[in-house]
Formats: sequence, C-alpha cells, structure tokens
Amino acid sequence: MKKLLVFGLIIFMLLLTTFVKNEKNPLFALADRVCLVVENGALSGDEIVDMGDVDFVYLGGEEAKEAVKKTKVEGLEFYISALTKDEILKLLKATVLSESVVEGMKITYAYSPYYQNSVTLDGKKVNLQIAERDGEIIAGFPLILTGY
Repeated sequence: MKKLLVFGLIIFMLLLTTFVKNEKNPLFALADRVCLVVENGALSGDEIVDMGDVDFVYLGGEEAKEAVKKTKVEGLEFYISALTKDEILKLLKATVLSESVVEGMKITYAYSPYYQNSVTLDGKKVNLQIAERDGEIIAGFPLILTGY
C-alpha cells in the first residue's frame, strides 16, 4: 500500500511539473532574443556558440519557444528591453531572494513558478537571475550562464 501511495505521489509530481514547463514562460513573447543552453549539437541555427559540452543557441522568442518543446534545455536566457526588472518579476510571479550590485550591474536572485529547475544559493532555491544595467536586462533560468 505504501509503495502504491508513493508511486501515486510521484506521478502527481510529474504531472504537476508538466504544467510548469519552460514554454509556458511569458517572456518568450516579450524577449528581443533568447539563448537556449543545450547539449552540444542538440539544435541547429544561425547563431550558435560551442562551449564544449553545451551550445549557446540564440533564437527569436517564438522560435525558442518551439525549440524548448523539442529539446532538453539546461538553461534559458531572455534579453529584454521592453520591460523593467520589476515588471518582469511581477509577470513571472517571482519572489525576490536577494539583490546586489556588481561592477555597476544590479543582480537579482529570485524564485518563479515558471521554471522547474533550480539551484540552491545560501540555503534558498533560486531559479531566476536578473542582471540589469543601463536599461538592458538579461533574465536567466536558473542562472545567467553566458555571462553579462
């Protein structure tokens, strides 16, 4: 009976995470471009940076949204000029965990229900990092992996 209960709980959690997939993220429609961090050779495109085991693949928002449905994505980065950091946090229903300034760039760590993977920083689950300077914003899930 316990095994059946555990199995049911696992199935429920899998179904729950299915509804929180990356392609539901509202930033796809608002980003100037999107960087998908994927396994080397997993995607093709005009702008790919080979980083050894992974590729950074730069696509338009809708094209990236379709690619996420077909490919295992290790990270996402959205380059956004149309929204402020606060608007992004509100849109993503994100909870801010910490903020800092590094070399003139404002860095925000938060948690959003729009991305299922996370990392642990200072004992807290983080799955969204936002870097902001001079009106340019990069939002990375779970973190910004390409640099800023």
